Amino acid sequence: MTGDTVSKRSMAVAPSSLDSAEVEAFLRDHPHFFQQRPELLTAMALPHGGEGSVSLVERQVALLRERNIETRSRLAELTQNAEASEALFDASRRMILAILESEDTATLRTTVEAGLVDFFGVEYAAHIWLGQDAAALADAIEDDAGRLTTLQGLLRRQRAYCGVFRSDEMAALFPACDAEGSAAIAPLEVEGQLVGALAVGSSDVNRYDSTVGTLFLEYLAEVITRLPCLGPLRTT
Repeated sequence: MTGDTVSKRSMAVAPSSLDSAEVEAFLRDHPHFFQQRPELLTAMALPHGGEGSVSLVERQVALLRERNIETRSRLAELTQNAEASEALFDASRRMILAILESEDTATLRTTVEAGLVDFFGVEYAAHIWLGQDAAALADAIEDDAGRLTTLQGLLRRQRAYCGVFRSDEMAALFPACDAEGSAAIAPLEVEGQLVGALAVGSSDVNRYDSTVGTLFLEYLAEVITRLPCLGPLRTT
């Protein structure tokens, strides 16, 4: 009689009809039965074994201890995630409030860049106005053809993304950076027209790799492009 046959039979009959001799014989023939089903040990009430034997009660305690450690580890992870989420929410709130107080595009650019560094702790931050569609905005990049061409190339995808960039690309995004690094970029669009970009960067080429999300940066870009001070860019 196989182990599977006994197991299925045990499930199909009432406990009172079980043959204890068969159960005993099965366990003797399958000494590793409980090793393959440790969850059964936590549900059993067993006395300590005799001298020289392995106590199943001690095994139960060990299993419960392991599960307790695993539960505490998961709880600690949840706590850390909650704290990180709370910190992100607080930084986002402070950032949005500061943006709403901006009176013009020049003030807005300074506020955004300072906020990304101060509130979110990024190494490099850039809020860029560029292209003919941004001619009505203060500080638009029009007098630096090389930088404008590089930025337009980086924004050709017209979507937010992360990646590793060469030193010239990093310098175009962040003039204070003179080496290769990584960055996250989100385009600024008004009525379907590309008018600028938001970017955060790092000298660590692994900081903003393809696995890093851009949801917050996209959200921030969406908030900015709906501000009243961008009225000159709207046709309606």
